[in-house]
Amino acid sequence: MPVFIHVFAFAFAALAGPVLALASAKPVPGEIMLAIGPAAVLHEAVALSHSGRVLGPELARFGVLVQSDQTNFAPVLLENGDWFVVDGRRIAAICGVDI
Repeated sequence: MPVFIHVFAFAFAALAGPVLALASAKPVPGEIMLAIGPAAVLHEAVALSHSGRVLGPELARFGVLVQSDQTNFAPVLLENGDWFVVDGRRIAAICGVDI
């Protein structure tokens, strides 16, 4: 077998778990969420929602932790240009952080 197939299989196996965990982490209203999208859009989308706040990190390129008490906060973020909004607590747990 060519080396490419072995490298591809290893990369797929290494990334499958985190990708599945990210895809299954549905946002919970009122809890911490991870908003993923272009940096300029992230802060603007949170500001447009009027009740959301960025928890950090401030200089992230593609993702920030956000929180809001609005039940429709995740759909508002998606309507304003974010790519994905997922449960921030679950993602933090994957990274070994307890929030």
